[in-house]
Amino acid sequence: MTQSSAKARQPTLSTVSLMPGFASLIEDLDLANASESELEAFDDVCRTTPVVVLRHQKLTPPQMMAISGRLGKVSVQNRVGSHPDFPGITILSNKKVDGKMIGVHEHGRRWHTDGTTYKTLGLTTMLYGIECPPEGADTLIADAAAAFAELPEARQRELQQVKVVHNRAHLMQKYGRTQKLGFTPEEIEAMKDVIHPVVVRSPIDGRNSFFLTNGSTKSVVGMEQDAGFALVEELINHVTQDKFTYRHKWQAGDVLIWNDMCSMHLASWFDDTKYDRVVYRTWMRPFEAAQVTSTAEAALAHH
Repeated sequence: MTQSSAKARQPTLSTVSLMPGFASLIEDLDLANASESELEAFDDVCRTTPVVVLRHQKLTPPQMMAISGRLGKVSVQNRVGSHPDFPGITILSNKKVDGKMIGVHEHGRRWHTDGTTYKTLGLTTMLYGIECPPEGADTLIADAAAAFAELPEARQRELQQVKVVHNRAHLMQKYGRTQKLGFTPEEIEAMKDVIHPVVVRSPIDGRNSFFLTNGSTKSVVGMEQDAGFALVEELINHVTQDKFTYRHKWQAGDVLIWNDMCSMHLASWFDDTKYDRVVYRTWMRPFEAAQVTSTAEAALAHH
């Protein structure tokens, strides 16, 4: 059978637009029990849609790992709330069992992009909601490609020349995580600067997209530090306007997937004295990018 004929026989999944050109809901797909052809169709939706939502899922950790592994190489996160049996899964939670936190809490409350400290860029994020507060705890995702496209052409050309210095140690020291996560001075020293443009190509459709974050931004090439930070803040404020933003209101069983190369995201506040939240997260590197990533670099928790 030829590739084109096999493609023709692939089932078409029912999708509903949640935000035109950016976020879509896949209806009536049970990931845990899907056929291979249905999963191939799911892969296609994820490759061509920046944000993908599924509801009413029931995934075990091995099933989540298997689904995530279709979208790229799962990035192991050993230091930040990792699942005790599956280090590719990070537990995002305020819940305590026997007096101990089962995961990591209060992360992602500012607009940011993950994967900025890899030398070779590329990251997909998947979240699976297990316990979801009835109010608050929304995930907001901003369309960085649409935000870039709205700017005048002259401004677009200017910004395509801008490059940012990112550093993982800078991020951790900024938020006081160095000692908390148990990194040695030698490990901190090994976290070298990486430089990335603020405008990249979206792997979804090839459009120009902003690639921005505050945390790992150490400086802007060729600018005084304060001026560079002001520029990054200005661009983040532009990207994260309501008109560019999809807000996901969680229900238990939701799966939310997005591509970090064409978006920014934020976890909104919820009353953690009143509600428990348990969400599993995986980060996936494009297979070709993972092949050229060093072992030391891959071992870091990347933002």
